[in-house]
Amino acid sequence: MALCFAHTAAGYLAYEAVRPAGAHRPGLLAAAVLLANGPDLDFVPGILLGHPGAYHRGITHTVLAVVVVAAAVALGGRLLGRRGWRAAAAWAGAVYASHLVLDFFTVDAVPPYGARFLWPFSDAYYLSSHTVLPEIVIDGRSVGGLAQSLVAPRTFPVWGQEVALLLVVVATVHAARAALARVAWSDARERS
Repeated sequence: MALCFAHTAAGYLAYEAVRPAGAHRPGLLAAAVLLANGPDLDFVPGILLGHPGAYHRGITHTVLAVVVVAAAVALGGRLLGRRGWRAAAAWAGAVYASHLVLDFFTVDAVPPYGARFLWPFSDAYYLSSHTVLPEIVIDGRSVGGLAQSLVAPRTFPVWGQEVALLLVVVATVHAARAALARVAWSDARERS
């Protein structure tokens, strides 16, 4: 499974895609990061029951969940009378779906391989034949096993790769925004 830093990188990209120029919007950034990591909240009920993996890659990792998230945002926006609720719903669904896309491209070493992204319409498991993100094998049988599998020395390279990915994404976006701002400033100066 991809870790939180890869999903956060996707959320950050989604945030930057809709953020207007100027100051950061912390609430929008938090929403993007939460939506991108949202499917993995399925660990919470399992942790509470003492079996963290009991519900992982279940209903929260499906296209149905993407539709439910988008519909909830649409309904909330419409009930609150917000303009742009359709765009907000589409954005929320896309950000949530980014999690499924990254999981599709993540190595999966423990059967069943992949996830049932199309449940309840299909029980088939899907995983790309060309995975690009490394995996940490999670011991989901106990809370202690989960914690130990996340911080074992063999996992440090994967954590490092995902932190590096997030840093590269943030740095690249900021460099691109700075370059675009310089071009816009130069164009404005030439017109003056």
